[in-house]
Amino acid sequence: MTIKNSSEINAGVHANIGMDFQKNCTIYLFLEKYNLLKNQRYFIVLEHLEDIVFGFLENETELSKIETYQAKKSSKKWTSGNILEIIKKIAETSQSILNDPHPKTSTFNQENYFATNNTIELKSTVKKQDFTCTVNEATQVYNYKDLDQNIKDKILKGNKNVTFDKENEENFETLKFRFIDLNRTSQSQLDLLNGMFISVFGDSIADHKAALYSFYYELKTIESRLNQGNIAKLSDNKKRIESYEIENILNILTTKKLAFDFWRDKGDEIRQELNINLFEATTFELHYHNSFDKFKDINESEHQKIFHFVEKNKQIFKNHSTDKGCMTDFINTFNKEKSSTLSSLQLQATIVAAYIEIKNTL
Repeated sequence: MTIKNSSEINAGVHANIGMDFQKNCTIYLFLEKYNLLKNQRYFIVLEHLEDIVFGFLENETELSKIETYQAKKSSKKWTSGNILEIIKKIAETSQSILNDPHPKTSTFNQENYFATNNTIELKSTVKKQDFTCTVNEATQVYNYKDLDQNIKDKILKGNKNVTFDKENEENFETLKFRFIDLNRTSQSQLDLLNGMFISVFGDSIADHKAALYSFYYELKTIESRLNQGNIAKLSDNKKRIESYEIENILNILTTKKLAFDFWRDKGDEIRQELNINLFEATTFELHYHNSFDKFKDINESEHQKIFHFVEKNKQIFKNHSTDKGCMTDFINTFNKEKSSTLSSLQLQATIVAAYIEIKNTL
C-alpha cells in the first residue's frame, strides 16, 4: 500500500496565496448540501490530499463516500489544453484515497471534482467535426465518463508536459467538472455566502454574518495546520473539522437567537421575579448574554459548573408551569446545595441563561 509522501503536500499551507477561494468554496458547498449534511456524520478537510475533502461516515469509523474538490479561481475559461495538469493531479488523488488506510465500507465510493468559478470548455475536432462540452451556469456539473469519446481521446493524448498512465485513466471514472457560482473577489464571495446563510437558516440564527465568519475562521485554522511528516492521511484529525464541531458553531448562534428572543419577550418579567432593580438591569442582561459563550469555554469553570447543575437537575422542569417560577426554583436550589465565586447578580443571570439553553433541548 502506497501512502502519498511529498514535500508538495504543505506547499499550499506555506504559500497561503489565493486560499480564500478554497475556504469560500467550502462554505458554498456546505450550504448547498446542508439539508443532506445535517442528518449524517461527516468531516471536512482543507489543504490535505486535495484542496477540499468532504468525508461521509456510515458509522463511527468507516467511510462510505469521499468527495474531493480541486478548487481553482480563474479570470479566463478553462480548455482541454490548460486543464491537463489539474486532472492528472485529481486522478492521482483518487488513487491516494483508495490507498489510504482509513477504514471504508464495502460500498465505498468517491467523486472527485475540478471546481471553478469560470467556464470549462472541452473541445475536440475530428475530420472537421467539432465535439464540445461546456460547463458553466447553464450546465453546472458534467461527468468525465459522459464526455464524447473524441474529447476523452484528446485529453488522454496529453501533451509534452503531461502524460497519463493506465491507473490515471481508470481513476478518471470518478472525475467530475463543476461550475461554482462565486464571483472573483473575496468580498463579493463573502457577500454571496452571507445571503446563502440567510436563505438556508432563516430567522433561526440572529446574526448570519457571525455564523459565516465563525465558520470561515474555523476553516482557516485547520487549513493552516501542517500535514505531519508531509504525509496526507484522511485520519489526520488536525486537518479535519468534524460535523459535530460545525453543529456546535451553529447551535451556539441558534441558542443566542433563542436567548435574545426570550429576553425581548420576558426580560421585564424575569427582572421583576428576581427583584433586579433598574440600576442593575443592564449589567444583569450583559451577564445573561455573555454566559452562552462562557458555557463553551473550558477556562470558565464556574459557568460550566452552573450549566452542569441545571442539566443534572432537569427534573425541576416537571414541577413548574411557568418560566419565572422554574428559574427561581433553580436559583434557590443551587444556593442551598452549591456555592459560587460569581456575584449574586452574575450567578442569577448565569442560571437563567443555563435554564434557557437546557430548556431548548428538552
